[in-house]
Amino acid sequence: MTPTTWPRAALLSLSDKTGAADFARTLVAHGTQILASGGTAAALAEAGVPVTKLEEWTGFGELLGGRVKTLHPHVHAPILARRDSPADLAELAQRDLEPVDLVAVSLYPFEEKGVALSDAGMIEEIDIGGVALLRAAAKNHAGVLVLHDPAQYAEALAALERGLGPEDRRRFALSAFARTARYDAAIATELAKRMGVADEPPAFQSLTLERARALRYGENPHQGAALYARAGALKALESWREGKELSYNNLLDLEAAVSLVWRFAKPACVIVKHNQPCGAACADSLVDAYSLAVEADELSSFGGIVAFNRPLDGATAAQIATRFVECVAYPELSPEADAALRGRKNLRLVKLSAADLAAPDAWQLRPVGPWVLAQRESADVPPEWRVVTKRAPDARERAALEFAWEVCAAARSNAIVLARGEELVGLGSGQTSRVDAVDVALMKARRAGHDTHDTVLASDGFFPFPDSVTHAAEAGITAIVQPGGSVKDADVIAEADRLGIAMIFTDRRTFRH
Repeated sequence: MTPTTWPRAALLSLSDKTGAADFARTLVAHGTQILASGGTAAALAEAGVPVTKLEEWTGFGELLGGRVKTLHPHVHAPILARRDSPADLAELAQRDLEPVDLVAVSLYPFEEKGVALSDAGMIEEIDIGGVALLRAAAKNHAGVLVLHDPAQYAEALAALERGLGPEDRRRFALSAFARTARYDAAIATELAKRMGVADEPPAFQSLTLERARALRYGENPHQGAALYARAGALKALESWREGKELSYNNLLDLEAAVSLVWRFAKPACVIVKHNQPCGAACADSLVDAYSLAVEADELSSFGGIVAFNRPLDGATAAQIATRFVECVAYPELSPEADAALRGRKNLRLVKLSAADLAAPDAWQLRPVGPWVLAQRESADVPPEWRVVTKRAPDARERAALEFAWEVCAAARSNAIVLARGEELVGLGSGQTSRVDAVDVALMKARRAGHDTHDTVLASDGFFPFPDSVTHAAEAGITAIVQPGGSVKDADVIAEADRLGIAMIFTDRRTFRH
């Protein structure tokens, strides 16, 4: 097929028949013969599109209840025949076969449907013939245009109209191979999951990604960067409004802010800067939560990423509009909020919730040089908190401790969080010693103008020595929550008792490296 000609024959085998009739009708109008398997042929015929059933083309009907439809030499030879090989074309002619110049296949929806079925049902959602067709067409892309998604139809027709070139062909072939790679990876991962034991790392992990966009640069201007997404996760980006394109660092902060704010049941706001929560608060209204989050560390919140767990209302948006923020994340945007923020040219507005960030696999993968680390959250119910000091925290302190613990779990270890009520007051994170983290949290709180008396403290790891408790008491802290587990626990508890501090052990650490 020369770059300026339309396909002589096109084979359509589609699980997703969206747009198929219009696509095929356009091909027919340019002289293309349409071949189609089973259900696709029936749908096209019903739509009035001239179509040749595949069994008429091959002279062989379906077998095994439809398991074998397209696996036939008269299907694959017209696809795989080299267009510049007289011998290949002569073999087709001897069998009265015409080259198939376009193949469009949408695979059985294993990722959406198969994973929810029983073993027997899952197996039937594994496409065999469709994958073989895509691979054959992609291999011979010098002569065959291969499509795997109805969303590609318009682009393919435009390319055919202007004259299909080698780069067009290679781009579509690359997309097809990437699709079969994702498909096989989903199957392998699901089989590995079903073979494994709960909480045991699967024997096989596969991750295939699509490039969503190139980024201006990475963490620093001299580093190249791009954003990739798991298959099917690109749609979340379509609703984003970016006056200025989100950067590599913005996206990291966005994930951190959204993940934390959805830990809270009440209306909440989290502000993140450099991947750390510099502001966090819960309140009865979103606008109050935002005000309290800003007050936590007004200096650091300048130019931060702001996330909410409720629809963004006009009053809150009006407050945001008075400050410089990089990005605002929310589950929904009210018309009043939209109007209040529309004039902010460089502000990024991102519709995003914790559900949008949830990965389909419970195992979190983290590349480390030539290796990949995998971890998952335990499915076990967290241990009951237990009071280990003579004095138990009162109801006010307990509520503040619960809030502080959630924020602490989202900060970089070693992390210390100071809170009053459901408001972040001070954060010391990423420190190499626990007592340094306490001192940094106190310094940040005082610099922001907070009185640290009658605040509570959360620690993501145990206290190796009593000195952190001593420093906390000197600052007026009245209650502490920490995992416990140090060989010095008895000394730490004794120091808390001596100073009248209530202390709770969670018996679960929340490090975040």
